[in-house]
Amino acid sequence: MLKLSALQLLLSTYLCGQAVFASPTSHPSAGKQQSPSWAAALGATCAKFNVAVPAKGNNVVAEGPRVDNNIDAVTFMWDADTWSHPNSTVRITGTIPVDQTFNIVAQLCVPSSGDKSEILQIATHGAGFDRRYWDVELEPENYSYVRAAIKAGYSILTYDRLGVGESDKPDAYTMVQAPIQLEILQQISLMARSGKISQLAQAQITSGVTLPKFSKFVHVGHSYGSILTSALLAKYPDSTDGAILTGFVLSPQTSKFSQSARGYQFAKELDPVKWADRGSGYITNGALYSFHTHFLAGGTFDPKLLEYGFDVRQPTTVGESRSSIAIYGLPAHNFTKPLQLFLAENDNPVCDGDCKGAYNLTQIRAALYPNAAVLEDYIQPATAHGFTLQKNATAGYQVMFDFFGRNGL
Repeated sequence: MLKLSALQLLLSTYLCGQAVFASPTSHPSAGKQQSPSWAAALGATCAKFNVAVPAKGNNVVAEGPRVDNNIDAVTFMWDADTWSHPNSTVRITGTIPVDQTFNIVAQLCVPSSGDKSEILQIATHGAGFDRRYWDVELEPENYSYVRAAIKAGYSILTYDRLGVGESDKPDAYTMVQAPIQLEILQQISLMARSGKISQLAQAQITSGVTLPKFSKFVHVGHSYGSILTSALLAKYPDSTDGAILTGFVLSPQTSKFSQSARGYQFAKELDPVKWADRGSGYITNGALYSFHTHFLAGGTFDPKLLEYGFDVRQPTTVGESRSSIAIYGLPAHNFTKPLQLFLAENDNPVCDGDCKGAYNLTQIRAALYPNAAVLEDYIQPATAHGFTLQKNATAGYQVMFDFFGRNGL
């Protein structure tokens, strides 16, 4: 039986109900990928490639209804939100050993020069997106975090998490869960340090550019990706030289954003063509208004970014929602590097629409990161949960880069 910390028990209502939340599919072509035109314009080189990631860990057995159609999706949300139903700690009844290699699709971008090019940012997107969360394609000069990082001199690795985008999409209940997502992030981090990621990227580059040898590694997460990154700091503190967690904070206000507010529908029924490869248990924001409520409510955004975000959104899984409690709120007692909590002022899922006064940084340090070299928070004004789609996104990116720079990263 999985043992849970007191902090995890305190947050169990959030993660099971009132919260964020087989066989591999065919893989992308293994042929060499040309670096995109924008990269050359910025004096950068990018490569997209497949990573065979061996991951070993324990997922969980978590009770609850299946989702095989839109009626089931409503039942899933009702079951999770009803106050008298079991919370996530009660639903977990055992473990599922996983020892498997997954195909993960990643992109590495490096600037042509600069003293920060040997610092690699490893960015993990949240639920509802793929790696394009970090590289918005619409007006990228105003929204793309990847391009901003390149301009700031950093190298950056983005990837599609398991079950998302071009990566493998195995069983949504037993396989695409938080514990194995954490192990995949750890393995990717190890492969980056060993040089394996660079080798895979180098094999795709046709321009003759030689990638730098990375000397420092920092992690950036958003929302569910920040939950994974925070757990990485707890379980594998030596995997990073510093981190920024966006769209994530321990707050009693978080529990007020219910599953029903996300308006989930069964992905394959909603769009049988677009999500033909998503089976039972893959769910997504079903309507534009539910995506708006989830990611952009309270923010300052151009309506065309709302349409864009809704168009590129990605399904999440029932398994991710039910298993989050297994890694959420793990104390990172051995993490001794700098950490920034980057928050959106009007974050609906995290702070019930207002992050000012919604959390206590002193308590967070004591509970989660007592030995962090630096722990600071920042609240980006007039911004919602999906902050890369906001009008002031690039101003926020500069805050993040300044934090890394002030701490030798």
